[in-house]
Amino acid sequence: MNLKTHSADASSGAVVPWREAPSAYTDQLKRDLGADGAVLGILDTRHPGSDECLAVQGAKGAQITQWCDKDFKADALFREARKKGVATGKTSKTGPGPALPASRHAAVFVQPAVVGTGRVWYLALSRKAKAFSDIELTRSDLALSMVRSQFDHTGEPDLGRVLLGDDNRLIHADPRTEAMFLKSPQVLADLAEQLKPVAEQRWEDLQDQVLHEVTLNLDGQPTWVRFYRGRGGRGIDRRHMYVELRNSGKDDLPPVGLVEDERTALAMGYISDHFVDTPGLTELAEFVETSPFHFHRLFSTHADISPKHFLLRTQLQHAKWLLRASREQIGEVSIQSGFASHGHFTATFHRMVGISPSQYREKF
Repeated sequence: MNLKTHSADASSGAVVPWREAPSAYTDQLKRDLGADGAVLGILDTRHPGSDECLAVQGAKGAQITQWCDKDFKADALFREARKKGVATGKTSKTGPGPALPASRHAAVFVQPAVVGTGRVWYLALSRKAKAFSDIELTRSDLALSMVRSQFDHTGEPDLGRVLLGDDNRLIHADPRTEAMFLKSPQVLADLAEQLKPVAEQRWEDLQDQVLHEVTLNLDGQPTWVRFYRGRGGRGIDRRHMYVELRNSGKDDLPPVGLVEDERTALAMGYISDHFVDTPGLTELAEFVETSPFHFHRLFSTHADISPKHFLLRTQLQHAKWLLRASREQIGEVSIQSGFASHGHFTATFHRMVGISPSQYREKF
């Protein structure tokens, strides 16, 4: 099994960004092992929720909810795996994992998510043909360790990674961010309070697994928030929110939360999703069905920044991130950030940031 993942889209050589990693692991395990069922998640063993199941295959949503709400308490293999790290046996109609197909050979793996809490990383596999061999158990346990390490070791010095539940509770965070939440709980409280309302205002039809971004003020710190809403599988009614947190600098996009004008909010979402294409004032005004003059006045009033500068700072924010977190050539950074040419990018970057892109990269 040869799985590669990375914490973000930016770094060259990344094969699977984290938002695709859970399903990528279960897909590959199913192919390699001939499994017909797979569940991967981070569970609160005191009361797991269906939004804690990150990738589910071969199981129905209603059965996932049934297991989380009730059946896990009587799940002998789950209890054994919590004690020993791995357990094997035959499935029944209620076990051993979240609604894996009945009358199958199963393997269940549990690893602590945060020491001293009830949160655990969980992997369950099943197949009809035969029991899992020792080698297959070792490979599967290693796969769970890999996806856990992928989440917890962010690879960027200023990146925090967080999973929020459907009710905004903390499912999991990387160790450094978890420690920051303990020291400054208001950051987590602000994130939970602001993110979902702002996301629902800027994207009327918020699709699962689609990456978006906003800049929010979290406990007084402007913070660049990239996120997607996801669910483990079809029919699961509760969704989690995957979140990346990075500090926002003085030249980056200023924090803007909920705004009074819905058209301004939708335009901000549109710019965030299409900054690479450098949408102009006319295109933005048409998107929110108003005149360019009226749109410019509305946006500048409610966002406290002009549409042009909102777009430009969004592009520069991405460029600075790519310079910090990837090895892409400067010309490629300019293209991925939405600038028309290498020269235009360099001149704009120097004017706005005060140093050249190469000098900025050297600082990191």
